[in-house]
Amino acid sequence: MLQPIASVRVVDVVRDRLRSAILSGDIAPGSRLSVPELARQLGVSRSPVREAVLLLVGEGLAVEQSRRGVEVARLELTDVLELYDLRTNLEGLAARLAAERMTSSDLAALRGVLDAQGAAAVGDARSFRELDHRFHEIVSQTCGNTRLARHAALLAREMRLAGPLMVNEPWHLKQSHQEHRAIEHALRQRDGPAAENAMRVHLSRVCQSVRHHNS
Repeated sequence: MLQPIASVRVVDVVRDRLRSAILSGDIAPGSRLSVPELARQLGVSRSPVREAVLLLVGEGLAVEQSRRGVEVARLELTDVLELYDLRTNLEGLAARLAAERMTSSDLAALRGVLDAQGAAAVGDARSFRELDHRFHEIVSQTCGNTRLARHAALLAREMRLAGPLMVNEPWHLKQSHQEHRAIEHALRQRDGPAAENAMRVHLSRVCQSVRHHNS
């Protein structure tokens, strides 16, 4: 028997709208998330906006300041390096598991991302970053471990606030793309240990590049 379709909660719509604006950079790091102003812009009452903002705090995308209220989170270099430490271990395991569990359609999607990323590596850093996010997302979300995938998604979401600290030179993008190709090759060969090692090597190298770039 068919069940009634649940109505979408306003707070969920507001949270998704704000999250997208933060991750795209339309709402910049350090921007104040004023509940009255956001409610006015979105045409909703203050209550769902207030709840949505607190949910974003819980996701690490916003922080509560004692005098300014809630602001979009700003990542320092130490924050980014900590995130890479976690991602290296978590996504390394995800790659090992994904090598055993990815479907042919998952692998085809990954190859499509890499083909597009190769074109972006010659100078379109913003597109490259979006494709980078998608590449890592596919690997983590196809690992077959829901808890691992959930934590990887949270780290990746917070990582997207690190844009100003990232390395955007063409040499770095091309090297990252080559490392992605090595990961994809190991996944296609169903070689879990090689996929894990390739992912760890990639993320560790990017971490060091970010450290040196901001020293």
